[in-house]
Amino acid sequence: MNNTVILFVDSLRYIENSEQDMSMNLRNKIVSIGLVPIIITLIGLHFFPNTEMLGAGLALSIIMLGYNILKMKDLNFFLLLGTFGIGTCFFLRLFWGYKYIPLNTITPTVEFSLMIFAFIYYSAPELYKDVVSKLGIRVCFSYKFETKIIIILSSVHLLLLYIIKTLNHDWSPEGRFFMINVVPVSIYIICLIVNTLGIHIVAKIEKSRQNIIRIAPICNGKLMLSQKNIPSNKVWDIPIERNFEGNIDDCRKYAVKTAGRFTTNDVQPRLILQYGEECSCGIQNNILLFILPIKDEKDIKIEGRFIGFDEINKSSPQLNPHIKKELEHLKDAASLWKDFYL
Repeated sequence: MNNTVILFVDSLRYIENSEQDMSMNLRNKIVSIGLVPIIITLIGLHFFPNTEMLGAGLALSIIMLGYNILKMKDLNFFLLLGTFGIGTCFFLRLFWGYKYIPLNTITPTVEFSLMIFAFIYYSAPELYKDVVSKLGIRVCFSYKFETKIIIILSSVHLLLLYIIKTLNHDWSPEGRFFMINVVPVSIYIICLIVNTLGIHIVAKIEKSRQNIIRIAPICNGKLMLSQKNIPSNKVWDIPIERNFEGNIDDCRKYAVKTAGRFTTNDVQPRLILQYGEECSCGIQNNILLFILPIKDEKDIKIEGRFIGFDEINKSSPQLNPHIKKELEHLKDAASLWKDFYL
């Protein structure tokens, strides 16, 4: 109780990130395997019929993505990128033929499609985080650096192709093959190498700084819970949870921004608890628990219902394992807020 009161009252105080060595197993050291369907598709487009190869690449991406989500409880962005990028070109070619993808332009078009989706992820990461949150899984790796490589190299390559075409450059068959077929594949092979080496290096010399931000709305001594889907069943849990990379100050700012999307209440989230948890991919997540005090239950714009702590203890609903660790801290903080600040 004393520790919770100190954290609750002194909400602007910094708390050191708990840093622990990452213990990745072999499966997670090759997270870059998500790039394999893209590389196979780009190579196969030169040897096999375009539509069939795009379909095969899309099928491989979907199968691997489904396995990644259901079995590894993770969302590999590279597989998601391949699914959307290759899938877009596949359906354009399948239903509209050469109308939107002219003859002999399939590889640059696939590269452009992949670059666009990479740019969306890099410029609007909240969309990706919302998908992860709705799936009830957690992201164990960041793909921003590799995404930047894809955007920069593909932009330069496609710009050069446009300039060469505009100048009507008469290039040799070897030069044409290199620019149109070899370069796009090389870009993703570079990303695969960088990603693989990066994971090994980080595993040896850095500490994990993956943060899980959990925000619990409270009102009049009650806690808001909502039902969430996890593999095989539904459980009650705190309604707002986000992945975020950064220090404690960045996490606080992000928590304030996230809470603002769901309420017009002027009260900002308060950090009351910090603890570590090793996720399924072997990385130590730093979990930050915030409370969001609100004056009226109608002020919150998210699905769920407010439940008293006595009712939670009596009815024993099926709770997410994480909230079981947090329940006593939430109860103390909710009681303190109700007694002294309302």
